[in-house]
Amino acid sequence: MAMLLKDYQIGCMIEGCVFCKRKVSTRGHHVVPRCKGGEEIAPTCHSCEDFIHKTWSHKELRDAFNTVEKIQADPRFQKFLRWLYKQQPSAFFRTRRNRSRSSQPYG
Repeated sequence: MAMLLKDYQIGCMIEGCVFCKRKVSTRGHHVVPRCKGGEEIAPTCHSCEDFIHKTWSHKELRDAFNTVEKIQADPRFQKFLRWLYKQQPSAFFRTRRNRSRSSQPYG
């Protein structure tokens, strides 16, 4: 499901978010953070990207949640999707950094 940057730039607005499947504006999201060696980019909505970065550290995204399917299968993400689907299409999830995560940007 993830795609390379050149593919994302061509079709991002048409496909919608690969995580929640909503047809909303998307932007490129490195499934594995660039600072951890990630190269693949997936079209991701603002809400899903914010939730992903609130929930998992860069190390966790590299080691355990390194595919779209693994993120989608996580119970925390499933609970988030149930909430998201009840919201108006124009609403988006926004949060501050998770307090349980380190204050180091690339920990």
